[in-house]
Amino acid sequence: MASGATTAAANIGMVVAKRPDKPGIEGKVVELKSNFIAVSPKFKYPSVHYYSFEVTDSRRKKAGKKDSQKVFEQMKLKKKFGVNAIPVFDGGQVYSVKQLDIGHKKETRNHAVKVPVDADGSGREKDLKVEIKYQGEIDLSPIGEYVKKGSTRTWDGTIQSNLTVLNAFANNKVRLSFLSVGRKAIFPPARDNRPIFLSGGIEMKQGFYQSVRPGWGTLTINVDICATTFYPAGPIIDIIPKIVKNKWDRNEKSRDELRRGLDRREIDCLNRFLRNVMIFVTHRDNRKPKHKVSYIDSQPADQARFKQDNRDVTIAQYFKETYRHTLQYGRLPCIVVVKPDRSKSFFPLEVCEICPGQRYEDKLSDDARREMVQKTAIKPWERFDRIETAIKDIFQHKRDENLRSIGMDVDPEFIKVKGRVIQAPKLNNGTDITPEGGRWDLRRFIKCTRLYNWSVMVFENRNSAPLEMVRNAIKQLCSSLSERGMEVYPNPPIEYGNPQGGYDKSLLLAAQRARITKDKPAQLIVCVIQRKVLGASGIHAIIKRICGTQLGVISQCIVANNMKGPNPHRWKQICGNISLKINGKLGGKNSVLADRELNFGTNKPYMVFGADVFHPGREEKGRPSVAAVCASVDKTVTRYVGRHSMNRKIKNEIIENLEGMAVELLNQFQRANNILPFQIVFYRDGVAEGQFQHVVQKEVEALKRAFDRVYGENGEKGQKPQLTFIVVQKRHHARFMPVQKVDSDRSGNCRPGTIVDTGVVVPQEFDFYLQSHASPLGTARPTHYHVLLNEANFPVDAIQTLTYKLCHLSARCNLTISHVTPVHYAHHIANQAKHFVSWDGASSGRSGSSGGRGGDTVPNTTKCEKMKSEIENEMFFV
Repeated sequence: MASGATTAAANIGMVVAKRPDKPGIEGKVVELKSNFIAVSPKFKYPSVHYYSFEVTDSRRKKAGKKDSQKVFEQMKLKKKFGVNAIPVFDGGQVYSVKQLDIGHKKETRNHAVKVPVDADGSGREKDLKVEIKYQGEIDLSPIGEYVKKGSTRTWDGTIQSNLTVLNAFANNKVRLSFLSVGRKAIFPPARDNRPIFLSGGIEMKQGFYQSVRPGWGTLTINVDICATTFYPAGPIIDIIPKIVKNKWDRNEKSRDELRRGLDRREIDCLNRFLRNVMIFVTHRDNRKPKHKVSYIDSQPADQARFKQDNRDVTIAQYFKETYRHTLQYGRLPCIVVVKPDRSKSFFPLEVCEICPGQRYEDKLSDDARREMVQKTAIKPWERFDRIETAIKDIFQHKRDENLRSIGMDVDPEFIKVKGRVIQAPKLNNGTDITPEGGRWDLRRFIKCTRLYNWSVMVFENRNSAPLEMVRNAIKQLCSSLSERGMEVYPNPPIEYGNPQGGYDKSLLLAAQRARITKDKPAQLIVCVIQRKVLGASGIHAIIKRICGTQLGVISQCIVANNMKGPNPHRWKQICGNISLKINGKLGGKNSVLADRELNFGTNKPYMVFGADVFHPGREEKGRPSVAAVCASVDKTVTRYVGRHSMNRKIKNEIIENLEGMAVELLNQFQRANNILPFQIVFYRDGVAEGQFQHVVQKEVEALKRAFDRVYGENGEKGQKPQLTFIVVQKRHHARFMPVQKVDSDRSGNCRPGTIVDTGVVVPQEFDFYLQSHASPLGTARPTHYHVLLNEANFPVDAIQTLTYKLCHLSARCNLTISHVTPVHYAHHIANQAKHFVSWDGASSGRSGSSGGRGGDTVPNTTKCEKMKSEIENEMFFV
């Protein structure tokens, strides 16, 4: 690359787009209530002293977060920081406006602290040591400058550091008072004190979240409700029925049924649930020692034996003789605890209780996830009522001594902002369509494909999915496709797969049978599968991998249960939705934006990108991340081509091979249009504020290198494109609700197309919230868009309306979606491509090793399969 290009790329990260001087005016103005409250503008932004706070046990091993928190509480209670000191602790550092009483600034103080047993009497006293060392002062004035109107300051590490300090002061009191997760979420006891259980015995807790955020001319505090999952605290005997309950069982096991013991499936289920969970035992009189579960024994307590004084005794005998405890559930197995010296302890389940406050971090089942969504979906007015109650009764900012110590006064009233509801675009499928409430009826496709070479493979036994039922269901699918304009071969061959012989063989057979016309390859394999195997490692993933990376055939999965039932109208509706996907996958277009709706400010060719990175969960530590990029290749921005790649560095948020994927997509655009794009709008998902500068520097630089390779370093093949780079954030806690009922939709939410770009954002940065979708069940979450690069000089209205219109073009549904279509597609590509990785690292999480750390690289033996050339430029991901 030429030196000039290198210099330009190096400077990219220094220039982040500013909000245009002319504000947006498009749309109807509405008054909205936000879940933000304002910090008084009189706040002085003082300097704060900060200290390291390292807690170790008698073996000099670093203590956990809970023990460190307890040490801080004990020291504060006993005035060890000074008689009048009001320090706060965020789990890592201690902060104080006044210098703490630890002597000279450079001095290190060591304290011995005795931590008492837990409030429920479990655990044991611990003698811990803490080392406190002065680190310096943090000046909070930068964030004061950052939120000022007319400021030119951009987000950087200093602003992030200031917010960390301010959040420590705002959240310290409630974190000490209630169960907390992270630094910002708390879970007070439920009013009725009744736990909420999900499938599999997991407990869901509902709580509150608050975070100090920059606003328009002042700081704000964002307060919201939240929910997460925990292991249920209490006697394991009471929880077993919920853990082992089969979803097909109508009732949970009774205590009498538990006395008969558990079968092998139930023991395995219990074993998976309890492994590595902390418990305490209750048979030791006044002591309740804690242990970590290693596994569940396969034998019941009245049969499992061990040697004692040269005789064989059962666990049940031992407890009766030693502790005078006659087991009531002797037929149940024991918890086994393997000690560091490899010796084992056996504890009957009836003397064990799960310690409170342990998060359940494994992946939820489909049923549990669905239940959690249902239980947390509440209407906007109820959400805001709960938040208002929490502000008054739980957070009580006016009475918070930590906020007083820093001089932060908070107005408990919700901030009201002016939003704008922009008009929905007109769509066209041969005639103009006007969406109503974020949805529209689509009876015909504007461009249809011909479906001749296809087959159906049933991965379900004939009793559950008889041939006649499948044939009738496929007949209805053919009818739905035909009604929307597709030419369809109506009698595709139907085969029953044999998973024992290998899915690849069954799918190869389906591909061979799909060639109705012998001179053309298979177009589509429809796979009928069981719902219960739709998970990450189930048949759904296997089908996508084999069809995409080995056979080069597009697949469409259908859940067998959807074909059944007494209501044929439901299956007809499902066929309508499947028809949208099939037409999109095979190269058709369901609908497009009407003429003159797309406005890129130029008559020259344009291209829209979407990008996302899939990161593995906690249970897959060490597994590589997979990046996906897709891009439009037609002027209606409805046909997309996707690419995926594997990041070599563990937990790397940056798309490492962005340059290579961008080159491929630009070349594909040129092949499709005989010209290269003049303008590119790039939507990037999954980036936090603290990563903005890094992403702009690395990924925009990679895109510029790709432009050099495709257009020529001096633009020999045409003028290099203007790049607009926009970050898309979905994981945040901002919510809005119309003040006047007349401005809301039926569910009480803002209407689709609502824009917020004042009040709760900073004046100088080009960002906005857009609620593009309807949310009939709960409170809609808007998407937060940050324009980081604006080489095309898009005005505010132009980028906001373009973004909203791009939410109407998903081929998967006839609804406006919650974020732009290219990001929606990139997410689906990454979600499929994660199964294309042949990963030989040890699985981890609760059941395995520690896995890789951020910054480590995956072994060279780790590979990521590519899509076959036959379909890599098709919309297989729809």
